[in-house]
Amino acid sequence: MKNMSNIITMNSDGSQVVEYNNPLFECFAIKTYCAPNQTYHITEHWHEDLEYIYVIDGELEYNVNGKSIMLRAGEGICVNSKQIHSNHSVPGKSCAFYCSLIHPSLLGVSKYIEQTYVAPLLGPNSFDYLLLNRNDWTGIIIEELERLFENDDTKVVEIDILEASFRILKTIYKHVKISPVKAEPASHKIGIFKSMMLFIQNHYMEKISLNDIAAAGNVGKTLCMNIFKEYASKTPGEYLIYYRIQKSIELLTRTDLSMTEISYAAGFSSASHYTKTFREIMGCTPSKFRKDNSQYVFDYCLIPQKNTYGRK
Repeated sequence: MKNMSNIITMNSDGSQVVEYNNPLFECFAIKTYCAPNQTYHITEHWHEDLEYIYVIDGELEYNVNGKSIMLRAGEGICVNSKQIHSNHSVPGKSCAFYCSLIHPSLLGVSKYIEQTYVAPLLGPNSFDYLLLNRNDWTGIIIEELERLFENDDTKVVEIDILEASFRILKTIYKHVKISPVKAEPASHKIGIFKSMMLFIQNHYMEKISLNDIAAAGNVGKTLCMNIFKEYASKTPGEYLIYYRIQKSIELLTRTDLSMTEISYAAGFSSASHYTKTFREIMGCTPSKFRKDNSQYVFDYCLIPQKNTYGRK
């Protein structure tokens, strides 16, 4: 069982390090639950993996490249590779959803398949995200996710995942139109945002200012603020606070450090300030979160954790 616990660890380029259920099989799959009195929040990040979310109960607010999308029970989303995205629960409402991340390498079984089918769908001429519902062709993707998550037989689960992934790939390839016109270079603003986001992730423990963040993107303070509002729906300061809270959660769930030690390690000026901010964002104190963490925002993983392939 693997606990998402709102933890995001980054590569040197700012992309998320995905902790796959089996290190030798590049898939992460989990069923997540958040009670009405709890707060679930994954801040802005990106990764090479395709991400599939299907909401089975309640509501989940999703954000892709600055666009906010409300997902309700029976709806889902497929987010393409390298898109900036985040998601969070709705205050006062429960949510339960399936989440699966599939690395493109699992689909590239040969150079021909990779070049003909996979690369075009993941490229700049393709989609940023697809909304999933049962009333159109995307319902096939939902059916595949349900089949995987509701199957209790884990004997050949990796093969089941590959089978489902290729069915989904085939479905998307048949229905998504890929523009024959060469796409414009990736948005300059997205590149700036990623640079500023990476600066915060590398320096969150320090005292950093708006000027520091703007300088990381080589822009002025006003444009810095506007870019964060566009792609994160937050000010740079708010993003910094949310990121510090997420890093503190990693320490809460993975160490025995005291609240004071965690507050300073996460970049807060005092334990009292940390506790107050944590309560405002997460809906409970850090101490209560640590105590209740075994029941927090997760239910089970699709793939049992393995140290080496075929050995638990």
